[in-house]
Amino acid sequence: MQVISGKYRGYRLRTLPGMNTRPMTARVKEDMFNILNNYFIFDNKIGLDIFAGSGQLGIEGLSRGLQYCYFNDAHSGAIDVIKTNLTNLKIENAHLFQQDYKLLLNTFLTQKITIDILFLDPPFIQINYYYDIISIILENNILNPNGIIVCEANQPLDFDQFDLNLLKLKHYQNKYLYLLRLERD
Repeated sequence: MQVISGKYRGYRLRTLPGMNTRPMTARVKEDMFNILNNYFIFDNKIGLDIFAGSGQLGIEGLSRGLQYCYFNDAHSGAIDVIKTNLTNLKIENAHLFQQDYKLLLNTFLTQKITIDILFLDPPFIQINYYYDIISIILENNILNPNGIIVCEANQPLDFDQFDLNLLKLKHYQNKYLYLLRLERD
């Protein structure tokens, strides 16, 4: 797995051995960022890679111009891998958390941290995480107006309950990629 484009292009990312994380495939990641280029300007924006694994999505965002990115993973092995990747790339415009997502979002709320893009790629078996995280983020104004949420899932998801505009849905053989935008002033 490597960084596709931008400042860190070609860097081979370290990954967590075993089956504790499920990295996004290169094809889906490349499609995702190609689609994002049509809807999102990375410069001066803040990102959150909430189930970061190796940190590949947040690092790709930083490589393309994100001003800052928060990384989170509850697994200590993933934290070590992310630290290694950030250190090897000499990335200083990032902050790393090792928390349950609810604690993390509460931290964002109490510290008044807002984001412009959310990379939401939880363990596929936790389908409720998608809806729970989006609810918390929207109810507490953690996502800035015109902010983007990118989701990868192994089944169709229904986002009709949220005040989000579905910009793009891409279906792969066994995966779904969603690009959603919060369109409010």
